[in-house]
This record gives sequence, structure tokens and C-alpha cells, in this order.
Amino acid sequence: MKPTTCIAALCAALLLLACPAHAIGFQSERALAAGEVDLRGLLAGLERQRANAIRKRDVAALRHLMDRQYLHVDSRGRVRSKTELLSALERDDFHYRSYQVESAEVQELGGGAALVTGNFTSLQSGAKARPFRGRYVHVWVRQSDGWKNTFHQVTGIRPASTRCQCD
Repeated sequence: MKPTTCIAALCAALLLLACPAHAIGFQSERALAAGEVDLRGLLAGLERQRANAIRKRDVAALRHLMDRQYLHVDSRGRVRSKTELLSALERDDFHYRSYQVESAEVQELGGGAALVTGNFTSLQSGAKARPFRGRYVHVWVRQSDGWKNTFHQVTGIRPASTRCQCD
């Protein structure tokens, strides 16, 4: 390999390391408006970034991905604001050994909004940790600095009961 090629490759690698994960793949508003960007692919990528940031407790990446008015409804019905969720992650109130998105379906709602639904699995750290499988709903809104997650809700998926208690 030529020295100039090596230097160029090294500079590119250093640039990628210096950029925060949330900045890689950022799409300009002009490109989005012109239809040059696959919005479904972009939001699916942002979903993967969000899942990785949750698993790694990457508060900086999450702060960038979340809207200022973000609300987080967990599987037990607890509601947290953006600040409350990020503070809990910083305090290490919960930590995931694994957090994996199984599926994500993106639906464009128009007016700069999109709905993402899917399934995920997770396993928190700790002696009493047990696997969790859930269905999630995320609402994303387009803002001047990119797409932001403004709402999150999870419902646990449990095996179907053989006997209906509703009759």
C-alpha cells in the first residue's frame, strides 16, 4: 500500500472514531425533502443506534436521539421524562447485558412524524435478571437537527393462556 493511501485510510479511521455514533449517517433536511433519502432505512438505523445506546448506557447518544419532550412508558406503566430516564442510566439504576431489536416496522405518518413498532428482547444485569421480550412503539418527529424519538412505550409479551379469564 502506498504511503499516501495509508495516511488517507488512517485519517478516515480517526475521523470515524472522533465522530459520535449519532453523527455518523446524519442526513440533511434538504436531502430528506428532495426524497434522496430512504426514510424507512434511516429510521431503522436510528432504532439500531437507540438500542445500542440503551445497552451501552451511552447517555450522549441517547440525548441526541431523544426529543426534549420525550416520554418513556415502561412495561410496568412507569412514565419517565427524558431527564429522568437519562439520570437513571447515569446512576446505573438499570443496566442491560443484552438489548436486541428483533423487528422494526416503520410507518410514515406525514407532517414530519413516523411510527416505529416492533419486538425486542433484553436481559438486565444482576442476580435476579431474567429474559424479557416486549413489543414497543416509538414515535419519531423530524426537527431541524434530524429525527428525534419523542415517545416510547413497551408491553411485555407473555405466552398465551389456554383459558380465557375474560368470559
